[in-house]
Amino acid sequence: MYRMYQKKREEHESILILLESKIYQGSLILVNQNHPIQAPMSSKKLRSVFPEQPQIQMEQESAGMLKKLLQEIQGEQKAKKEPVRKEVQGKIVGVSGYRTREEQVQIFENSLTENGRAFTEKYVAFPDCSEHQTGLAMDLAEHRPEIDFICPEFPYDGICQSFRERAAEFGFVERYQEEKQSVTGIGAEPWHFRYVGIPHGELMQEQGMALEEYIEWLKQFDLEENPLKIKRGETEFQIGYVRAQGKYTRWKMPKRETAFSSAENGNFKRERTIKISGNNVDGFVITMITTEAEGRKHETEKKLWGH
Repeated sequence: MYRMYQKKREEHESILILLESKIYQGSLILVNQNHPIQAPMSSKKLRSVFPEQPQIQMEQESAGMLKKLLQEIQGEQKAKKEPVRKEVQGKIVGVSGYRTREEQVQIFENSLTENGRAFTEKYVAFPDCSEHQTGLAMDLAEHRPEIDFICPEFPYDGICQSFRERAAEFGFVERYQEEKQSVTGIGAEPWHFRYVGIPHGELMQEQGMALEEYIEWLKQFDLEENPLKIKRGETEFQIGYVRAQGKYTRWKMPKRETAFSSAENGNFKRERTIKISGNNVDGFVITMITTEAEGRKHETEKKLWGH
């Protein structure tokens, strides 16, 4: 994905070459009418989420995280033995995941015919401006005998609310909220969840930001001079923004001891990895992840990557 050149061994520094095409890929890309999709999702990177609905797919990392979240939520419900309304089976089902451009065109045109322009432009994205074409979005519904494809029921109670309350922990956000309509340009969609990755889901929730606002907010952080530092359990995160500089962007990674350290510390081992996402606007968001406790490394990585 990214080219890396190692300088002199004693300097312990690396230069990362970020290609312009990568601005348009990754879990933090902003897709809307002002920033349409530039890099279509490859079908090879798609995975099914629901065993009973194999046709509903997502990008592989987000699919893994959604599966894990659903398993935990539904397991908690069974453990609590919560009462379930007769007309509802206490289950979350998928409604719509990844869509091709052709499918988005068809959905948009059908809605225009059936619902009119005002409704369609409020709830259905224009082709190439839909998050569903990224493979990072999923429309969910509470299981009912009849489910509306455009506006499915995903209420603020029961198992749906349990899902909503823990979504950010697994890298998901309720993308189109009522109070953010002036920012997103999309009507409230309590059923539409977008994968942005860990820890970005929690950060967006804590800051009360839509993705449009979050992308701009991150631009104040530079990994070398002023990184955003947070800690979640045994895992530390350093986040920074790198502005694209044309076809090739050279980024000097911090010295090895603060970037890719793997030094023993008593019974603990520090492992550091890096994730790079374009923002689909003008640059890259770099997230460096340090796992401290060797005994919990596997558990942390399972949550980070959804294995």
